[in-house]
Amino acid sequence: MMPSERRRYIAVERAWRRYTATLRQGSTPCRADGNSASQSDNFRVAAERAEMRYEQVKKVLNDLRASPSQFVAYRGFGLHVDKLFRDYSAESLRARVIDAMQRWQSYGCRPDVLKEICRQVFGLDVD
Repeated sequence: MMPSERRRYIAVERAWRRYTATLRQGSTPCRADGNSASQSDNFRVAAERAEMRYEQVKKVLNDLRASPSQFVAYRGFGLHVDKLFRDYSAESLRARVIDAMQRWQSYGCRPDVLKEICRQVFGLDVD
């Protein structure tokens, strides 16, 4: 296992353990059907996907020489677009991503970097 993969695995594992503990304690609401094991598994899958997307976004940012101080904002954009991919498709997805790009530009993100993230990480051409 490469060091970055190991770090990602450890981060996901820690987050999953904390989440599972809060479910058991009752400080995080459980699903209506009471199946906390399935809820915990869903959280783990989402955390793994988020970490994988961040690694992809970070590669794009390094390639485009984006400022490291902006990595958090671009990660937020990546998570936002990932959620849009789960909720929309086709032209409605494309329109929502373009709206998201305008929103994240107001946070100081560069439009060329946002377009590259969409293209390389999500396979979506927004030109």
